[in-house]
Amino acid sequence: MTKTSQPGAEPANVFEDRAMPGQWRVEWFDDGGRCELEIFTGHDARRQALRYAMRKYGHFREVQLEPEGETPRLR
Repeated sequence: MTKTSQPGAEPANVFEDRAMPGQWRVEWFDDGGRCELEIFTGHDARRQALRYAMRKYGHFREVQLEPEGETPRLR
């Protein structure tokens, strides 16, 4: 798997979905605004999402989402 992050691009975000607890998402945006999204489910969804983000993007941040309307918090 080739890392797709580009110089200056933001790190990928890894977080648990608000609407679907237990479902983990990896989102990455390039400098042009294009988005890549992967969704993981199952008993080890968080671990799968973190491993995927590391392999695919090389750098990421795990974000703990607050209830809607509040700012995300970095872990």
